[in-house]
Amino acid sequence: MSTESHAQRTKLLGQWASAMIQAATAGALTGDPRKPLNIRGIETVAGPRAGALEVDAGLDAGKLLRVLTADGGALHRQFVPFAFVGEPSVYLAGRYVRLEAGWPDGLAECDVRLSSIGRHPRGDGRWIAGKNEYGQTITLAIDDTKPHYLFGGWTGSGKTWAMRAALAQLSQDQTNRLVLVDCKWGDGLGCLAHLPGLVGPLATDTETARAALSWAVAEMRRRYETGDKNGRIVVAVDEVQELTGKTGDPACTEMVRQLASKGRGARVHVLLGTQHPTVDVFSESQIKRNLVGRVALRTEDYKASEVVVGGPSPRADWLLGAGDCYAIVPGAVHRVQLAYILPGELEALNTGTPEMDAWPDFDPAAAGTLPAENGVRWEYNGDELAVALVGAHLGHGRPTLVKSLEAAGLGGPGSVRAARLLDLGRATYAWLLNNDWQLSEADGLPA
Repeated sequence: MSTESHAQRTKLLGQWASAMIQAATAGALTGDPRKPLNIRGIETVAGPRAGALEVDAGLDAGKLLRVLTADGGALHRQFVPFAFVGEPSVYLAGRYVRLEAGWPDGLAECDVRLSSIGRHPRGDGRWIAGKNEYGQTITLAIDDTKPHYLFGGWTGSGKTWAMRAALAQLSQDQTNRLVLVDCKWGDGLGCLAHLPGLVGPLATDTETARAALSWAVAEMRRRYETGDKNGRIVVAVDEVQELTGKTGDPACTEMVRQLASKGRGARVHVLLGTQHPTVDVFSESQIKRNLVGRVALRTEDYKASEVVVGGPSPRADWLLGAGDCYAIVPGAVHRVQLAYILPGELEALNTGTPEMDAWPDFDPAAAGTLPAENGVRWEYNGDELAVALVGAHLGHGRPTLVKSLEAAGLGGPGSVRAARLLDLGRATYAWLLNNDWQLSEADGLPA
């Protein structure tokens, strides 16, 4: 960004802030000079893609928010002193009322290459995400507090470029091993197939995805059984909606659920990317709930924004595309222009050969339960398994399974045992579906 452009942005933000203070003090925002709004201060923020004001309105914050969001933000739009792009937004950010409006093309900074802001950090599961509104480099990490990430954004938002940059950086750390699944037949993550640290070949269809995820679940189980948790396993799935949810593959859905809900303790982490971040993609609520880290790019609508952001605000559907995103981790939200790596720079990175030429065949048992703590082995009788299988067929959760077991005279298992039994029932049901079994009343199951 040139010095001249920076000065122009600073001037426009100052005009915007002054106009807001004058209108609030004169009662113009409320339409009544006897009811001014108290603005104690405004901080201006000249981000790469949007200008913003962070307004300290004290006890009047709620009133200011209501006034500026009424009628689709009609009043707010009148105070923006430049030809903004996209949809201006207003929302609460901590105790401040935050106003945002996208810069016109001449003032926007859309091109942030990774090589221009720093080298990839080595170790600790970290990668450079991009540049925030204050010109600072934002680094994200997979760790105990942020074990898994969701990358969500529709076509043209920069979602696949963001995943490529993250995985390319993670591959340069010798303690990381990568499992790559690309449901775009290799068009998304195929350019990473030469990187070091790959466990197996790039999985590009349901069959190979099932085998790759099966290996990851088996490795997670091995780590719990042996206590050997050296190094990270990073399982990345681009366009995960092709594998999970109501229209996806039941076995893949179950294995992704297990990795997301149980992987942290075994140092097995997932990065999931989707251009359709809807509730249906995450039919297992445990998947979405455990994706603590979020890289929210521009979404198609408000509902998709809620899914990828994890709440009603900020609005990802009002982002500007092409790498404009919210990087969300526990306790912090950053508006970031994502850094990307040029194809030639990707090719020049360190290279390696996958550990395996082909993934082992899918093992239905890999989608089963993990061993109990302290070496305890769980055993279930046939009647318990039958109830669990029916519960999986009907989509029941753990509380309903416990009630069903009690109604069948099989006692009331504890929550841990019931959860493991439910996992086993789901895994068995997924195996039956994948092997084209036809369930009917003759099998003791609903048709």
